[in-house]
Amino acid sequence: MRLIRLSESVIRRTCRCFSSDQTAVSSTISVTQKQNEVFDREKERQLSLVKAIEKVHVKHLGTEDECSLMMNKYLSTPYHVAMHLGEPYCKHSGIAVVNGSLWHMLQPLQEDSELSFVRFKDDKPFEVNKAFWRSCSHLMGAVLQKAFKEEVIVEPVRTPFIPLSAGCFAYDVNIPFKWEPTREELVILSREAYVIMKSKANFERLEVRPDVAMEIFEDNVYKKHFVEQLQGKGLNRVTLFRLGDFIDISRGPMMTNTDFFSPHRFVFTCVHSIDDYLRPKNKLLRFQGVALPADFDTHHTTWDPILQRAKKPVHYDLVPFQTKDDGDAQTDRQIEES
Repeated sequence: MRLIRLSESVIRRTCRCFSSDQTAVSSTISVTQKQNEVFDREKERQLSLVKAIEKVHVKHLGTEDECSLMMNKYLSTPYHVAMHLGEPYCKHSGIAVVNGSLWHMLQPLQEDSELSFVRFKDDKPFEVNKAFWRSCSHLMGAVLQKAFKEEVIVEPVRTPFIPLSAGCFAYDVNIPFKWEPTREELVILSREAYVIMKSKANFERLEVRPDVAMEIFEDNVYKKHFVEQLQGKGLNRVTLFRLGDFIDISRGPMMTNTDFFSPHRFVFTCVHSIDDYLRPKNKLLRFQGVALPADFDTHHTTWDPILQRAKKPVHYDLVPFQTKDDGDAQTDRQIEES
């Protein structure tokens, strides 16, 4: 704990000199509080629409523990099904498949379903690995939102699509000053991630109307632009995920909670600048990292080459909607299955 407290104070001292130049009236804390108030209000509104308990028939498929259960429509989730089957299902099931579609473990069931679970040690863990990488990026965004002194306005930008074959995940952010983090500062950021992991916080999922998403992100030009792009594609629902008080747009699915991360195997590896696709004269920072699921452990002789590979700057998906999320999926799948 002493090291953690020291880390928090060091990174705030590091950023203290930048705070005096801020002219924005809103702090990161006030923006975050406002976002969470809207998120909570919408979540409560949606729950209030469930006026009566209806049942759905759920059939669990698998080589073991095949069974049928009656669950609560719009309330029960795959995680509740896992609880009926035993602790190993709760601990090791990264995502679910419901009627053939990938499903977040905390996403309510909506109809009679055939359900199975996907684990990291399955024969074909491709989709759960993608969900883990996606969750890593979200956790990275949560760290960056809270790491700096509160007067520093941090604008989370987006999770770029980085194919699994690149060997890292990333998160793009706008910070109102030039910054080249030292190795010590990257270690501090990794420790901040460890603090969040210890909380075993859930990845909460919520689908909202575009106007609600615009209200949540009214202080973030990048998120508003993203919602507008979704509307331009004819989508009338925006999927949000929240970890702690960090809210972002993502189609998901993600891990159930931060207990799926190996605490000492989540590392910020490098930072580099990329062009800002909305502000031509500005630069964004792309933070990269690498991690392992809690289901796996590795010797340092194996881990070190993984770290070194993740330190190489990647330049995939620099502008949203110009790269298909599954663009390199076939290549990744071949690599993973070989």
